[in-house]
Amino acid sequence: MSRPTQYVTLTDAQNRVLSNDLYSHVNIPPFLKVEMDGYAVRSDDIRGASIKHPTLLEFIGRLTAGQNTHLTIEPGKTAAVATGSRVPKGANAVVMMEHAHLQDNTVQIFKRVECGENITLKGQDVKNGQILLKKGTWLTSQDLGLIASIGLGKVPVYKKPVVAVFSTGDELTEPGSKLDDACIFESNRYMISSMVREFGGEVVDLGICKDDREAILYRLKKALKFDMVVVSGGASVGEKDYLPDLIKKLGKPGLIVHRIAMKPGSPTGLGIVNYKPIIISPGFPVSSFVAFYTFGRPLLLRILKTEGLPESKLTARMGADINEHKFRRFVRVNVVKQNGSHWAKPVSVSDAGLLSTLTKSNGIVIMEDGSRLMKGEIVDVILLRNVYGVST
Repeated sequence: MSRPTQYVTLTDAQNRVLSNDLYSHVNIPPFLKVEMDGYAVRSDDIRGASIKHPTLLEFIGRLTAGQNTHLTIEPGKTAAVATGSRVPKGANAVVMMEHAHLQDNTVQIFKRVECGENITLKGQDVKNGQILLKKGTWLTSQDLGLIASIGLGKVPVYKKPVVAVFSTGDELTEPGSKLDDACIFESNRYMISSMVREFGGEVVDLGICKDDREAILYRLKKALKFDMVVVSGGASVGEKDYLPDLIKKLGKPGLIVHRIAMKPGSPTGLGIVNYKPIIISPGFPVSSFVAFYTFGRPLLLRILKTEGLPESKLTARMGADINEHKFRRFVRVNVVKQNGSHWAKPVSVSDAGLLSTLTKSNGIVIMEDGSRLMKGEIVDVILLRNVYGVST
């Protein structure tokens, strides 16, 4: 399906996705540019220049960055030029300031330079008509700098997918409110909403819904007005887990899959109603995180027609044996540096209800079905945090 485009300012374009190929309509630099402070010369004039036998040139003036000039460097003459200034007519090279000395109206040149030395050619960075960035690029700070350098003030980007997020459960209470003895504070909705924003979406928070069939149905219908739906809880097969059945009845194709061969996160459900994707995320917080990372992240990036930012990974040695499992496993690990090598020490393989196992980890190792990991085995770690300098 096509995705609507909007134009945003450079200030608002970071972490947005380019909706059109972007071409430059100018040369960068737009003129022959001086690379460093020095003296503009004709290279043939100083072929024999050396410390013992400096070449003497007549000094005719100075040129600063942004200054228009009518200076012309004729044979035997030179002018002082600043970094970023335009190379004066007649000159074809620049001698570094450190290799020259000005006294009165004469400049001594102590080192020869070749034609084009210390000069940036017109269009050397970006040429007029060149494709600057391709459609689908996830815009980073360096991309925005490049766009600004060609003079564009607004950028065409895809509109953010709007994701409706809500949680179900009689036991859930909003953070900041009074906690009853049989209740817990709701956390999954905040975690998932943060991930939606991180991966390019916009959140509509539909709050907490009680475990009531009609209330959940009403909330689902409201959520389906938006581009995508993520519901936390009600994903299992308990008496009040109404979501799978409701999604089956809401529209075609309805529930596509329920229960995934992965741990944590096996109760995850996936559905489509009226072309709107629905993710049923398990109530256990680690399962909820894994479910959205596994399905929500790639789905958002697909809607935005982008590969997103590169996934941060690191190669490490496994810090302990992990027994074989018949499902795909997401092993939470803490990467440390010991004797010059990175080691991935398991924090938890199960404990899907313990959110702190995620915050105590700085990475995840994925075990495929039927595999096992041995201590010392080299593994790829998906990084959750920066591990630079971490050691024990």
